[in-house]
Amino acid sequence: MELHLITRAGDQRGWRSVAYSLGAGRRPVVVLAGDAVAESEESVRGLLGHPVSEDAMPILAVCHDAAARLATERWALVDYEALLDLLLTAEVVVAW
Repeated sequence: MELHLITRAGDQRGWRSVAYSLGAGRRPVVVLAGDAVAESEESVRGLLGHPVSEDAMPILAVCHDAAARLATERWALVDYEALLDLLLTAEVVVAW
């Protein structure tokens, strides 16, 4: 699994990296943390240049960060323990 951890909202470099992975035929898992949990499906679509698809790329958000920022987007939520499990089991981790 290739995991992309994005911590800043609107991080163009991070989303370009995700788009590159998608273009290369990979299925990255994206975890939003920090301010990035406030990303909307519309903003992600704009940053990627194409629609968001759960089949192509699962997007998760850290529940503690989402609660602290009152983020209400549809992303599936993970706690810190689940995030740690993802980080430890991923073959590749890219953090922005």
